[in-house]
Amino acid sequence: MPTSAPCSAPAAIDVTLAAIFVSLELSRSTWLVTSLSPGSGEKMSKHSMRSGDVSA
Repeated sequence: MPTSAPCSAPAAIDVTLAAIFVSLELSRSTWLVTSLSPGSGEKMSKHSMRSGDVSA
């Protein structure tokens, strides 16, 4: 049975992810918005605001 020689070159896998992740947590009193973007160095941005704090 033929055997293959082990490959010494590393696999070429692109592990970069060009996506922005956003989460919303909405309650009656407070809205919390978090986001994670590719260039932020794994630091999540977090913003909180009072519920209904928008101009109509």
